[in-house]
Amino acid sequence: MPTPRDIDHIVVMTRDLAAAQAAWSACGFTCTPRAVHPFGTANSLIQLQGNFVELLEIDDASRIEEAAGDRFSFAGHNRDFLAQRGEGMSMLVLASGDRDADLADWRTQGLRVYEPFDFERQAKQPDGSSQRVAFSLAFASEPSLPGLGFFTCQQHTPEVFWKPDYQVHANGAQRIASVQVTGPDPEAADTFLRAFSGGRRTTHIALDRDALTLEEGAPAFPEITIRVADLDAAAAHLPAARREADTLVVPAERLTGVSVRFMR
Repeated sequence: MPTPRDIDHIVVMTRDLAAAQAAWSACGFTCTPRAVHPFGTANSLIQLQGNFVELLEIDDASRIEEAAGDRFSFAGHNRDFLAQRGEGMSMLVLASGDRDADLADWRTQGLRVYEPFDFERQAKQPDGSSQRVAFSLAFASEPSLPGLGFFTCQQHTPEVFWKPDYQVHANGAQRIASVQVTGPDPEAADTFLRAFSGGRRTTHIALDRDALTLEEGAPAFPEITIRVADLDAAAAHLPAARREADTLVVPAERLTGVSVRFMR
């Protein structure tokens, strides 16, 4: 069987990118400089060990291309998410080694898929220079999880994208280990998420290194789990965190609408 697709990144939609950067920085994360997409959005990344958090805002609404037919609009989805739900995690993105193979796989499993999408942008490097980064995306959706976005991302310039200077965090953050998904029809959501990810069903959906957890509720991505090198050391940078057994939880109101659980 093919290897399950691991978490590539999550998209966290915000009204104010600078304020979001300040909030995550205050919890010990290193944020990359603001970068602009060619389709109306701007972002800042929190690069971890092999996956990342994307903080996203609308930069220029006039540049947003609307969804139509089989064309998915990344910017339009996130604009609508913010208008309808406010700040929070709007999309789950899995890593891809072959975007076109992902689409073919999903079609055989009956998923709702969209036209492939390719783009590039300039990424500011730690030394202040800018270099081109390029990506190929494949989008899918599930009727029982309305308003939530799902896609895979194939990187074409990983040697430019990943930078050790950006992957060092005062709180010792290492990797997004899991993402929680809630939906009103857990059986339909489970079927979709296993097909989307290629994951194995155990007490959760096991990927290669990471996991997806599923609970009944309104469609949402309410919480992510991030592994840290040392929980006690991380606590010094997480003054808003509460202890829950062997984890620390920072509530959603402190981190742009996303509850973040830290664990060793």
